[in-house]
Amino acid sequence: MNTTLSIVEDSQGDEDSDYTFEADLIRHKTRRAALKIELDNHSRTMSARRSKRKHPTTAAASLSNHHDHHRHRETSTSASSLSSALSLDHSSSEDDSGDDILAFLQPKQSSSRSRSLQSAAPKLTMADIQDRVAKNKARDEEIRRAQKLLEESEASNRKKQTQPSSANIGAYLKTQEGVPAILNVLNPSSGKSNQLPRWSFFSGATVTHQVPLDELCASIRDSGCMSAFLGPNDHELDVENIRDLLVSGAMVDCLESCSSTLEPPLCQLLLDAVCLRGDEDISFSCLTLITTLHEQFESILDQRRIQRIFELIGGSRGALDLSKPLEPSYREGDIDTINEQSGSYSPNWWNICLVLTMLRKLLQGLNDDGLRILWGLVVRLSLDERRMKERRGQPEFLSLMENLLEKVGRRSNSLVQTILSETQASVTDRTFQVQLLGLLPTTSGFSHDFRKRLARLFFSGNPVYIGPEPSPGVLMGSIVATLKSKQVRISKGESHAQLQNIVDIINIAVDDAQWCANVLERDENGHSENLLEILILHLKHSKEFIQDAGIQLNIEKSNAKDSFVKLIIRLESVRQKKRGTQTVMDKYFRSNSG
Repeated sequence: MNTTLSIVEDSQGDEDSDYTFEADLIRHKTRRAALKIELDNHSRTMSARRSKRKHPTTAAASLSNHHDHHRHRETSTSASSLSSALSLDHSSSEDDSGDDILAFLQPKQSSSRSRSLQSAAPKLTMADIQDRVAKNKARDEEIRRAQKLLEESEASNRKKQTQPSSANIGAYLKTQEGVPAILNVLNPSSGKSNQLPRWSFFSGATVTHQVPLDELCASIRDSGCMSAFLGPNDHELDVENIRDLLVSGAMVDCLESCSSTLEPPLCQLLLDAVCLRGDEDISFSCLTLITTLHEQFESILDQRRIQRIFELIGGSRGALDLSKPLEPSYREGDIDTINEQSGSYSPNWWNICLVLTMLRKLLQGLNDDGLRILWGLVVRLSLDERRMKERRGQPEFLSLMENLLEKVGRRSNSLVQTILSETQASVTDRTFQVQLLGLLPTTSGFSHDFRKRLARLFFSGNPVYIGPEPSPGVLMGSIVATLKSKQVRISKGESHAQLQNIVDIINIAVDDAQWCANVLERDENGHSENLLEILILHLKHSKEFIQDAGIQLNIEKSNAKDSFVKLIIRLESVRQKKRGTQTVMDKYFRSNSG
């Protein structure tokens, strides 16, 4: 029986705006829980019937001889297992009664309790397991329909609300007249799309890799870990049997309980299976196995294997070369249209989400070099033009960046300095620098300080932004032009970091003595304007607006407002002195309050 489920086409082709990666994870967990509950219920029934018959048996013998005793129980067990699966109740794994179906998968345990469980184990056939897995496909479709109805209902309720607290900030700001677009400088999408630099992490990747199921199952069959499943007189399991043991979660639980050690080639195949498309159930099952036995995989995750992971999800050869800076390209047209015309590589976001989740859970065991390599590749993936537009995977990506920065912050200062220097050398384009600063989380003291230090490296003393004499500087000129405009582009929930970013950038630019000495700009009529005066005027206006709209901007609980006020005070001080000093900037960056 073919038990391969057809979720791949549905999830990858689903363009519904309410799609979430978590929904797919729930579906896979539901399917696995339903299968384990079915097996557990059947084991309890057959154990009770055979309590007076005691004879030794093994897992493989039980899996091959139980088919005839199970068919009449299908109708009664299906309804109960479905309701249990939908609630994601994992009681079968927490039950202390000793009747767990997984107990008979461990024939080598020496305890008397284990021997009694083995003798009472049911004769369960692999055909029964395959039948259960196949029936879960229909349940999965029912869950999809129910979830879709629920999401449509929630979306309808949100539209009925006149001004919800989670309203789109960009839409709210656009309705306010006279609001300066102070934050727009950090999202330079107001220009023409074909004039903006673009970066594609997947550019040049043309090979669509598939899960090597036969090779994976052959490696599992030849591995010493199969001793946990097969007795001395058992026959070898075929590909479908091994696949069903993986998908049901029985293999993961058994390997964890008997502390089996996996061979490095098998570990590599399991890592590959998470990255590759073609079989979502296998990818999810391998992710579960890897995160459960994470210590075995952390020890082998070196630079070569980390780069292989990003290569398998579609990373191009140029993107994986951390010694070369990002090279922007300029093309006309939308990225989706360009992809359709060129037939270029299409990323598989389901597997990318799995990879991001896997890497986040393997961070603890990485050494300094592994963290450095992973950070460089994550930065390059973060700036990919398709990833910036992709709604799936955003929570997983941000969680990985947060946890990665947290781990880096606990290591030596030399590692932090190395990562900062390599990031500066890798990201040289101004648009990419601004985009990266906007992506960095500020959920901890270290991440906030890290973004400040990176912003200083990006902007301080850089002639590209300050400009030669007597130019007032490209950076401040664009900031003032942005302040004068009426366009506001800010993503929902990002106001903290965006506002703090603009404060940091202006502080850095004003700190440059050369810029402060050349703050005059001539208008079309030849009259000179003082950019600093204009900047202070617009910042004051923005401060008043932010105080009035603080709730909608969601910045009340951050230190961004205080930083904003301090910035205005500092600018007025610079205006009075006619020249800036580096000591003020140093003090600003050492301040804990921002």
